Amino acid sequence: MTRIRWKRQGAFTLLELLVVLAILAVLIGLLLPAVQKVREAANRIRCSNNLKQLGLALHNYAGTYGRFPSAYQAMDLNPGWGWGSALLPFADQAPLYNAAGVSTSRFGDGRNPGLPNLYTQMPLSLFRCPSNATPDLNDLRFNFGMSNYRAVAGPQDLQTGFPYTAGMDLGGAMFQNSKIRIIDITDGTSNTLAVGECVFDKPSGKKAAVWPGMSGTTDGTVWISDVMWSVSDNDSRINGTAPQAFSSRHPGGAFFVFCDGSVRFFSEGGNVQNLRWLAGRNDGHIVDNDF
Repeated sequence: MTRIRWKRQGAFTLLELLVVLAILAVLIGLLLPAVQKVREAANRIRCSNNLKQLGLALHNYAGTYGRFPSAYQAMDLNPGWGWGSALLPFADQAPLYNAAGVSTSRFGDGRNPGLPNLYTQMPLSLFRCPSNATPDLNDLRFNFGMSNYRAVAGPQDLQTGFPYTAGMDLGGAMFQNSKIRIIDITDGTSNTLAVGECVFDKPSGKKAAVWPGMSGTTDGTVWISDVMWSVSDNDSRINGTAPQAFSSRHPGGAFFVFCDGSVRFFSEGGNVQNLRWLAGRNDGHIVDNDF
């Protein structure tokens, strides 16, 4: 009679399984920071490229009209189309510019504060920093299309300079109804800021910006920070606590594009006074290149 012998199958013991799981956990723990660094490096490149495209659009606009666009255009304290809308034809978005009626209609349906529509709520990756995960609509700014980039209006202190008056020259290259030519930037376009990053972070009160324009006035607040802000003593620290401080999710600082189209990264711990001087177009200050 033939006997059938059963061969015992090998199997992990509980201890061996726990050891394997521990090794996998360690490997994942080692790889995750590397993956995050690679992702952030890619995000920095994309964000920098966005600002380079905006800088190129600014120069194409200036070449066409002989001046930089206004931060926004409006009578008195009413809503108005912003620099982001003005640059659409120079950023491969001419159909949106025409459909929105930027040159033919009043911003925000002529109301104060303005009302968004299909076009002014359009999500545009050009105005979004990939390191700052945000909704397509800025619900802290009347639900217009989100933007992580804001015009640098100048060095004047808006915190103590209120009440804001229509058309106030804040000393920079772009402010309400400005018509600044390249020759007006006597500090040099490579020494004058144009646009910087602004983060969307509700817990800290940072509201980022919107790309279409300035939404108007409500409850005594003029929403100029929709499209522009100054770099004053209160707001000059990158990633500072001030609600309108230029800021980002990039570790250690934020990107800015200059009036010559160059993009540079400013660290949090740099000389904060440098940023204020660079915000002015004709203050005569020579700024150290240590950003």
